[in-house]
Amino acid sequence: MTGHREISGVGERRHHVRYRIKEETFAFLGVETGTLVDISRGGLCVQCAVLANDPVLPARLDLFVAKPHFYLPDLPFTLIGETLTVPASLFSSLSIKRFSLQFGMLSDAQRVEIDRFIIGNTVSEH
Repeated sequence: MTGHREISGVGERRHHVRYRIKEETFAFLGVETGTLVDISRGGLCVQCAVLANDPVLPARLDLFVAKPHFYLPDLPFTLIGETLTVPASLFSSLSIKRFSLQFGMLSDAQRVEIDRFIIGNTVSEH
């Protein structure tokens, strides 16, 4: 069973093309670490293993790719939605959630770096 919770109350909200991630890219959300599923110029989707309690997400995240080395810190975001992709079993408090995040106000330099990331670290639109 999967569950989806729409945070914003708005139906289709995408204004930008989404791109699948080529290599394993990490998103650091405070104490939580997740992997990117896809990204656009307007936001991204990150998948995290979470314990029974929902994580408290900070207002900013950092992106990291080991090869080629890429690090983009301090990206503001808003949580738009979350989906339980692999439910916790009755015997485990661990589950996998996907968080849909919309970028907040980005600096020109951050926008340039996101474009550079998309060009070098994605495979195709979907």
